[in-house]
Amino acid sequence: MGKSREGILKTHLVSFIVVNYNGGEYLHRCLSSIEKEAFDYECILIDNASIDNTREVIEKFNIISIFNEENKGYPLAINQGIRKAKGKYIFLLSPTTFLEKGSVSKMLEEIKPNDIGIVAPMLIDLEGEIIHSIRSIPTPISFILEGIGASKLFQRVKFIKKWKLPYFDYSKSGEVEQPMSCALLIKKEVFKEIGLFDERFFLYFSDVDFSKRLLGKFKTLYLSTTKVIHKLGGTTALLGPRRIRIRNRDFVSYLKKHHPASLIFLGILIIVVGELHYLCSKLIQSLGVGKK
Repeated sequence: MGKSREGILKTHLVSFIVVNYNGGEYLHRCLSSIEKEAFDYECILIDNASIDNTREVIEKFNIISIFNEENKGYPLAINQGIRKAKGKYIFLLSPTTFLEKGSVSKMLEEIKPNDIGIVAPMLIDLEGEIIHSIRSIPTPISFILEGIGASKLFQRVKFIKKWKLPYFDYSKSGEVEQPMSCALLIKKEVFKEIGLFDERFFLYFSDVDFSKRLLGKFKTLYLSTTKVIHKLGGTTALLGPRRIRIRNRDFVSYLKKHHPASLIFLGILIIVVGELHYLCSKLIQSLGVGKK
């Protein structure tokens, strides 16, 4: 089946949703990889106030584009795309993620059972190495350790291993709880059942929240036979120091939504300590203390 152009068909099999923020460097490759798919689809790009060459890049592609004058966050932009989408399935795709030919077709075969809501592929980096993209829903303690960047110090502790799944077998397909959200095939019924992405988050933890709400309603399937290439940290690095504060704010939002009030206070306290530690480290570094 060929690709449909906007306005010819009212519905599509798949709606690709790409949320972009200054991703022009990677965006052309991302959109080109979508064009290799042979089924009926539409591609919706939501741009969060990019200042790069994004407009020039997308002129070469037949896509639906939404340009936001202000970057109000990743979940809000995703929801803009979902509301506009006419596909039976939604495919969330990061602009720094590139499909291999036929990969989505394999995922479409696996999502057909009624109890499957999401299918996630194997993610590999630009060097061909497997990205550890599968986790379980975090416990409050493990989540706080991650929030302050201390989880690596406790990576051998049982509850950290249970969350981050360092020994997950990526060669085997199976049901999982929380896949990385840079490449996900989702049934549209999922959004009718649990709602859209929570817009109180700006960037981080919205995928954790979405996966937590999905538990008990639909299954999420990891598919080892499908590979998708992903450039880790591609556009988030462009946020600079602001990224730390966004992450901290989203961290507190997640605690406030899902955990007791006492944890919110503890989370805020630990964030303050972490911020002070970060600022002191930067100050010491700038003064050259300890350098010979």
